[in-house]
Amino acid sequence: MSSLYDLTGEFKALYELAINDEDPQAFLDTLEGLKGELEVKAGGYVHVIKQLMMEADECDKVIDAFTAKKSARMNNVKRMKDALIDAMDAAGIDSLKAGGFNLKISKNGGLQPMKITGEVPDNFTKVIVEPDNKKIRDALANGEALEFAHLEERGRHLNIR
Repeated sequence: MSSLYDLTGEFKALYELAINDEDPQAFLDTLEGLKGELEVKAGGYVHVIKQLMMEADECDKVIDAFTAKKSARMNNVKRMKDALIDAMDAAGIDSLKAGGFNLKISKNGGLQPMKITGEVPDNFTKVIVEPDNKKIRDALANGEALEFAHLEERGRHLNIR
């Protein structure tokens, strides 16, 4: 990965520990031990944060690319297996020795597939009761006191521009 910023000294050490998952305590100890005035320390932190965010974005791109490759390959595997099943069915055989491999068509295990084609009677349904979070939140926001729920303090985050 290329570096977005020229990280030097203790901030380079902090970055190296941040990308090394082996010793999280060393990262926390280094973070705690950084010296300097708040402005200098904050500037160094932001450089490391921006570098880590850029690398995380690159990881997402790599993951997406490999996920697409995996999907394409698995689709082709399914097509090829289906073609072999069709050819074996056409030949009237359910097992075959080919190229050092033994092929055998077997029925799938697990629960037998089911398709519902009409209206299901009540005795074959179940009702799932879950909280209506929007309704609860609206009631609390309007000042209604509820024994079973309350609004929490909002979290905080840091904006970096």
